[in-house]
Amino acid sequence: MAEYGVLVHGAGWVSSEHIRAYQRNPYTEVVAISSRTRESAERVREMTGATGARIYTDYEQALADPDVHLVSICTPPNLHPRETILAAQAGKHILIEKAVANTREELKAMVQAVRKAGVKTVVSFVLRWNPQFMTIKRLLEENAIGRIFYAEVDYWHHIGPHYRQYE
Repeated sequence: MAEYGVLVHGAGWVSSEHIRAYQRNPYTEVVAISSRTRESAERVREMTGATGARIYTDYEQALADPDVHLVSICTPPNLHPRETILAAQAGKHILIEKAVANTREELKAMVQAVRKAGVKTVVSFVLRWNPQFMTIKRLLEENAIGRIFYAEVDYWHHIGPHYRQYE
């Protein structure tokens, strides 16, 4: 049995990527998926093969599940502050999908709740640990490529029209 039971909250495109990552980690098990609708949570559960995950349409009920130790918040950014604060108050560790919040005040409230609860949190900036990004960061720190005055990057992925925010 895994050490940490995971609740994936939100059942959009990115939630399936979170679930797949947890499935590859021997220390985690997706024990619950929550979403506004049962249908979307069940769709993600079936698509990822997380057949043992319980389905919740009430986030606070999902947080009350004693098998949940950490939460992946995969909802739109305007919902992150409330959901992060509730997860912290429930004593759950938290992974927050980007963007973390929409205002500085929301972010401050989130940080305060996390600190008060003593839980761990991280923002899902997955490319931070990409070897190419780490190399670029090191080259910049060492001033190996000089002062940069303009840079442009793109992110190649398989997101297409199936992703509701594609347009």
